[in-house]
Amino acid sequence: MRCTLLVCLLFLAPSARAASDFTDGVWLTTGYGHAYAIDGSHLQRFEITAVSCQKSVSAERVTASETSVRFAGSSINNDTGVTDAFIFRPGRQPNQLVLNVDGVATQTQLTRSDTLPAVCSQAASTDPVVNFDIFARTFAEQYPFFARHRVDWAATTAAHRAAIGSTTDEQTLFRHFREMLAPLEDAHVWVEAPALGLEFSGWRPPATRSETVHQQALAIIEKRFLTTPLAWYCNRQLAFGMLPGGVGYLLIVSFENYDKNAESEAQAAALETALDDIFGKAPGLRGLIVDIRLNGGGTEMLGLKIAARLTAKPYLASSKIFRIDPTDPTKFSKPQAIMVRPSSQPGFYGPMALLMGHDSVSAAEAFAMSLQGRALKPIFIGENTQGVFSDVLIRHLPNGWRFGVPNEIYLNESGQAYDITGVPPDRIVALFTEADLKTERDPALEAAARAIDDATRSGHVPSPPER
Repeated sequence: MRCTLLVCLLFLAPSARAASDFTDGVWLTTGYGHAYAIDGSHLQRFEITAVSCQKSVSAERVTASETSVRFAGSSINNDTGVTDAFIFRPGRQPNQLVLNVDGVATQTQLTRSDTLPAVCSQAASTDPVVNFDIFARTFAEQYPFFARHRVDWAATTAAHRAAIGSTTDEQTLFRHFREMLAPLEDAHVWVEAPALGLEFSGWRPPATRSETVHQQALAIIEKRFLTTPLAWYCNRQLAFGMLPGGVGYLLIVSFENYDKNAESEAQAAALETALDDIFGKAPGLRGLIVDIRLNGGGTEMLGLKIAARLTAKPYLASSKIFRIDPTDPTKFSKPQAIMVRPSSQPGFYGPMALLMGHDSVSAAEAFAMSLQGRALKPIFIGENTQGVFSDVLIRHLPNGWRFGVPNEIYLNESGQAYDITGVPPDRIVALFTEADLKTERDPALEAAARAIDDATRSGHVPSPPER
């Protein structure tokens, strides 16, 4: 039977929603405690525990094809100040999806469910006991380091819950949360009560150095060591200068806020432009010193882009595992590899030194790990880093508070983790002591310059990747 051209085209063409139909429905993550309810162009994420189901991110579809659907949105109270972007692709099985979140180096696996968990039918409550139970249960189901901290979370929960009742005031509830988290000394563990103006986050001693110390240290570097003024890039999060003898000095203040536009693509573009300028203007570098001593972290993907300019060959940066059983803290996912892949843009492949310390946190530490597999491994100089690597699960409570809990472990090529202890230096050098600041010395930077001199005597510099 014949049909007119118009009728045939209408018959053969997919419907407007066909491209994204594969994402419609309810999806549960492997690990992470998330559920996604997707209906055409709308996405709603839920934070799930055995006792709670809390709405978080709400997003709308922005692009769709037969193999990929992208949603963008923000938390239900827009309290993060950042737009989250989610890219879903079909999984290996018809009832599976693979999720990439912008700025995250690994994927999340999702499985289709007929319905949301039964706990999602419960009404939200601001009762202090309910909020306490959600808080304590989330850590019990997700946090992977209780044993290493020698913290009995069940006993801690029981002791504090006994003091909580329906009439407990918010200041008292916050105090209990703070007391529960403080022994962890984990910089990725935090809680905020915005209406009260209260917040708490962990930290491994010694205390973080003050901004005054940071500024003193930077002034000494510019005055006593550099032969050129620091050139600032990426919203003053990156700077480059030259040391004597053709050695470059790359200061990385953070791995975030590289552009006024917080979207991952804009951040990456700003970084790539900066690196093109830095390495394009300094093609004859004899060595490179990278300084992350004052780096509070940010987005791991930006660190990987810098590492990509520092290698001629691909290699394993790290592997990530995460908790997959809310009742068994010993069960983890299979490792997901995170790779450094050479950039085709200008870079540096010769001798390097990395300056680091206990103020090098999170993405800064992942960056240090990402350099361990470099063919010409940098000399690590300074102190152990802070010892936190995982992406942070941001959770919300019905009373309007929010808190952060890590659930992942990063492993190097040998399967070693540096959580709690931090990445160790090859050469231990005390950083920014009172005596050194007073005499305008930087022994770590001096040691790095000597290490570059020693390394260049070998005369081995890897060839750049083919353009």
